[in-house]
Amino acid sequence: MPVIFQPSWDVVEKPIYSNNQVVNGYKAIFRSDNNHLLNVCKDSYTPTSNERFMEVVQRMNDITGFPIKCFDEFDGGKKVLAFLQCTEPIQVGGHSFEDYLMIGNSHDSSTGFFMGNSNMMIRCKNRFSKVFRQLKVHHTKNHDTKINQLLRYFETFMEERTKLFHQFERLGNVQIDESIKSALTERLTRMTQEEKLGKTELSTRKTNVINAMNYSIERECADLGDNLFGLLNGITHYTTHIKKPKEAVFGNAVGSLARMNEDAFRFCLEMA
Repeated sequence: MPVIFQPSWDVVEKPIYSNNQVVNGYKAIFRSDNNHLLNVCKDSYTPTSNERFMEVVQRMNDITGFPIKCFDEFDGGKKVLAFLQCTEPIQVGGHSFEDYLMIGNSHDSSTGFFMGNSNMMIRCKNRFSKVFRQLKVHHTKNHDTKINQLLRYFETFMEERTKLFHQFERLGNVQIDESIKSALTERLTRMTQEEKLGKTELSTRKTNVINAMNYSIERECADLGDNLFGLLNGITHYTTHIKKPKEAVFGNAVGSLARMNEDAFRFCLEMA
């Protein structure tokens, strides 16, 4: 008998009032358990309930046979996430990865319903998560039908997963020098042209961030080689082990650390 996961809370839609009059065209979305405000949105916004979210996770578990690893939420429930452990082993450059089918949904309009991959290199526990563009559904009137279609797109997920790890392999074949490493840290720390040229002194905070990034980059490149894959893992090491987030989420799946990892990944693909 499969385990059925029940949400501990769900979303509740309520009208918005101004001077005792309903504000037409807008509504508010709250948590049912603590009445925490999640979103103020147009009436056309159609939320996906946590009950529906759990149903999709359970059905994907049935379809794939991937065991459910965990559930997580971010920013007071504005995003909810589920992770199913992929049972097919995968390697990059001889290094084993543990990876997950990631299913997510937002209640604050920041994202729609989505699927992607969350992975961890066994060697160093570095974490990287990526939402697959082809597996996104916006919260529109017919979004529920489109979510049903996602359940039939497991092959698309597996194709995108394979593509992602092939990209990792390709990064490992591109050698880099110190200028490429510096260009990435400059990009991620948003250094100004004056700072790059030494015309403006770096703040103590930015200097510390750059030094910490450089430590992670040199550490990973020493093990993985002076290549783009080592460079990317330098940043995932930094976001996994050095940088302390305001709110930790399994796999660094959302938030500022996820954005930093994605920025580094895009940079490395551009260089490749």
